[in-house]
Amino acid sequence: MKNSLLWYLLVFLILSTDQLVGQPIKNPCLYQSLTRKSTREALLARYQILYDLQPRQKIASVGAGGGNKEILYSMLADSLVFYLQDIDSTCLSKAALPITIQQHYKATSQVCDDTFISVIGTETDTKLPERFFDKVLIENTLHELTKPEEILQSIRNSLKPDGFLFIEDFIAHKPGQRHRGCGKLLYTQQALIDLLDKSGFRLVESHEVYPKNTVDRVYKFALK
Repeated sequence: MKNSLLWYLLVFLILSTDQLVGQPIKNPCLYQSLTRKSTREALLARYQILYDLQPRQKIASVGAGGGNKEILYSMLADSLVFYLQDIDSTCLSKAALPITIQQHYKATSQVCDDTFISVIGTETDTKLPERFFDKVLIENTLHELTKPEEILQSIRNSLKPDGFLFIEDFIAHKPGQRHRGCGKLLYTQQALIDLLDKSGFRLVESHEVYPKNTVDRVYKFALK
């Protein structure tokens, strides 16, 4: 009887283990929607036009969160170096970030030849290296910054002299409009341009992210 119970217990453990084999790791930092082929391909086609990523460029993303979009951007050119910066280390930790990278690349059957470096900053300092980056991205983050002038100065110091800053954000059509998600005040286009001008940047061009969407825009700035 004792041997029978042990045998049944062994079978139960084997079956339970087998059920776990092959199942994807649950990752709260993964944007599952971006692993879908149609969503991924549409996003990459649009952002390659906007950012024009080239092989071996050094890119920083300020307020990167879990780095999901940036991992997809890395598929647009070979041997990119991505610095993923945020004040929250949860999804950029040495344990979490490699899992997110692996899951996105597994969905495409590609091999990652890019480099990802996590940087944890503060509300006033990105902690990014100086005069290092070809491009810096700020996506849906500028309106959340508590000290935007200080962060923009930090970014200014981190760009190469011929580098570019790209800001994507939702733009208010009139003063006082707030972001539907976080509830924070949005910049009007003129207020955004004035802020960047005061911080030492000049506007090069701007584009709608998606056709017929006049709220979500990408602005390209160079150093003055």
